[in-house]
Amino acid sequence: MTSIDGPAQVRGPALGTRLRRAAGRATPLFLLAPALALLVWLLVIPAADAVRLAFTDWDGFADPQWIGLDNFNDLLSDDRFTQALTHNLIIIATLPIWIAVPYALAWGLHHKIWGWRFFRFAFFLPVVLSPVVIGVYYGMFLDPDGPFNGLLRTIGLGGLAREWTNDPGLALPVVIAIVIWWTFGIGVLIFLSALSNLDGELEDAARVDGASRWQIQRHVIFWQMRPVVQFWAIILVILSFTSFFPLIYTLTDGGPGFATATVDFYLYQEAFGNGNLGYASAVAVALVVVIGVVAGLAVLLLRGRRKGIR
Repeated sequence: MTSIDGPAQVRGPALGTRLRRAAGRATPLFLLAPALALLVWLLVIPAADAVRLAFTDWDGFADPQWIGLDNFNDLLSDDRFTQALTHNLIIIATLPIWIAVPYALAWGLHHKIWGWRFFRFAFFLPVVLSPVVIGVYYGMFLDPDGPFNGLLRTIGLGGLAREWTNDPGLALPVVIAIVIWWTFGIGVLIFLSALSNLDGELEDAARVDGASRWQIQRHVIFWQMRPVVQFWAIILVILSFTSFFPLIYTLTDGGPGFATATVDFYLYQEAFGNGNLGYASAVAVALVVVIGVVAGLAVLLLRGRRKGIR
């Protein structure tokens, strides 16, 4: 009896342990299931359908007509798409400013400059504002007869007054400046959190070895901050391609002419202005590809710079 009951008694507890472990692993999936189902329904399925529609001619009402790669061929020769993409790339070129400004401000707050509590709140305040509100506000503030030009005239600098959002040469830089102001609070928060979790022993050891402040900043602090900088850079790349539409729509409506139109704005125009939903889906697919390529290049560039300063 011992030879028969012994193994059965051993297998019983072992099986129960395995079942409990399996149940423990399944519990998080069970709790996440409603959110995952909602995510699939609202995001994954529409995204997959957009890929399908990119190969069709569809106005949103009649049945989609399969046309293969025609939309993508048209995209390659579309001057307006190229111009909108160029505007996005110009915005991406300002990435060093988007990184340096919040990093410098976070550095000051980390070292508790005078009034740091107030500035920590003030820097983050623009983030909570809707881009629609920001666009409407700056549209009025920068109007040719608005408060900003009025202030310049009052202090004797009327010669600097411009049509800030109506000048093709100024409109895009103005939009970029507003977006940097609108988003840098998130960067300050991210960098401030990272600076608060640095390994102080490495900095102390470098100081004991005679390293200067710049050497400590370059070889010790930035080395630890590099993953955070990469994370913020990727967030900015995605933001610059996907989140400008509300601001541009309310501030400049893509104008003057097409001077401030970005790819997401052009996608909206094609889908809901011209009724070319199939072509707009092709623009969306191309946009996803461009985001992936640009984000990858940004990460490689940052890694290359890090290797160059070792």
